[in-house]
Amino acid sequence: MRKTLQQALTPAALACGLALARCQPGYPLEPTACDDWCFATQRAGCDEDYPEGCVSDCEASAVGRRVPRCEPPWLALIDCYRQARDADFRCLEQRSRPGAICLPERLALAECVSPSAARCLLSCLREASECPQSERDCDSECQTATPGCQDRERALYDCRLAAAVDCRAPGADERSLDQIPCLTETLQLLECAHF
Repeated sequence: MRKTLQQALTPAALACGLALARCQPGYPLEPTACDDWCFATQRAGCDEDYPEGCVSDCEASAVGRRVPRCEPPWLALIDCYRQARDADFRCLEQRSRPGAICLPERLALAECVSPSAARCLLSCLREASECPQSERDCDSECQTATPGCQDRERALYDCRLAAAVDCRAPGADERSLDQIPCLTETLQLLECAHF
């Protein structure tokens, strides 16, 4: 019985492929800033930490990629995270997230994106540090601004920063309207966002 050409070439092709693979040292591409980002941030050993997925997501949506003018503060944040200890990261929603580290670099990056993002980050980090039940990913929470509503967002975060931190759990608020801090600013932002 004669072998077909495909059957005859398969072992030869496999041998050539293995020989070539042995000649390829290590990772074939130069590392990018996203490789550095994922190496620096996936430090808590969480279930959803996948370096390949992290790099792909980063290349598609990281601030340093989406907003080119913000690449320098993003790279500075990567450097700061790389110098941090593994213990400075924790699992939040099964992904590694930084604790209260690199705050100047995080704020500089948020400020580059928009002044309201920086105020949001300050407000969120303040609430997360003062409220025991508040496990939040402030960096992700404050990444996206409401188009056309930056002034209203800024007013809300300025109000929150000036008021005492409210550690109430989310849900129905039994207080009278005049006792709810920043209610006017919240309603103005919701109206601007067409909620």
